[in-house]
Amino acid sequence: MGYPELIQQRLQALPLEKQAEVLDFVEFLAGRVSEKDSLDDAQRRANVAATLRTARAAWPAVNPDELDQQFAEMRHEWDQRGWESKT
Repeated sequence: MGYPELIQQRLQALPLEKQAEVLDFVEFLAGRVSEKDSLDDAQRRANVAATLRTARAAWPAVNPDELDQQFAEMRHEWDQRGWESKT
């Protein structure tokens, strides 16, 4: 079942006054769409890629061996807590 069918099914289950509220909200959201939201797919991909590059540049550099050691220490601490499944 896709989103349109799911939305239609849920909407029809609501009382009429709630259906009207939903439709008012949809119109409100549609009115808020700006030109920025109507960018073509290529521009959206470029924006996402630029954002990811910026985030990656800001992320601290981590030595993979240090990261593996941190994960091993976390797993060891987790195991010491006795939270393993007792099935």
